Amino acid sequence: MKFLVLGATGRTGVHFVNKALDQGHQVTALVRRADVILDPRAQIVSGDVTEAAVIAAAARGHDAVISTLGVESIRNTPTLITDTVRAVIASAKTSGVDRFVIVSAFGVGDSLAKASFLASLIFRTALRKKYQDKAASEVLLKASGLKWTLEYPGALNDGVGRRYAAVALEDVTTLPILPSTSRANVADFLLHSAVENKFIRQVVVVTDTK
Repeated sequence: MKFLVLGATGRTGVHFVNKALDQGHQVTALVRRADVILDPRAQIVSGDVTEAAVIAAAARGHDAVISTLGVESIRNTPTLITDTVRAVIASAKTSGVDRFVIVSAFGVGDSLAKASFLASLIFRTALRKKYQDKAASEVLLKASGLKWTLEYPGALNDGVGRRYAAVALEDVTTLPILPSTSRANVADFLLHSAVENKFIRQVVVVTDTK
């Protein structure tokens, strides 16, 4: 398959790019600067991820758009995720690529009700503005005609070789007080969801297991 990746240079994005390439897929990375360091097997395209025309041009001929974008500074880019999702939705009209798999976060939207008191407190205070941006983007996504999948990982970690569980949000019953997910597992779920065409128009909670 051919994937256009947004956020390919981030710590989760690098995992996805490497996993996809190692499994024989083709990857195009849409990045801000063309001089970034990535796996040489990946094709690099520079441009603004919030511009629909840029995404459409880069996405043509691909099977899916994958987003591992994160926000480094909510003060400088308070609506980055919403603006990017809006651009991806608009790009599909001209690129013809309507499969979109994106990383969000546990605690966003309806998942907040399933969080522990401690986790909920963190989500509603320290992460409030970042989660507001993600939640706003998901309103747009769910109203679109795209074949989307939203991944909700717990707090990200750099563990390797861990197993994980992927459960549709409506089926989640119990979770750790502070759920955690390795970036490698986040990337693995994104790849399998896209390749196997699973969890279409579903929110999926992905967490490390023992």
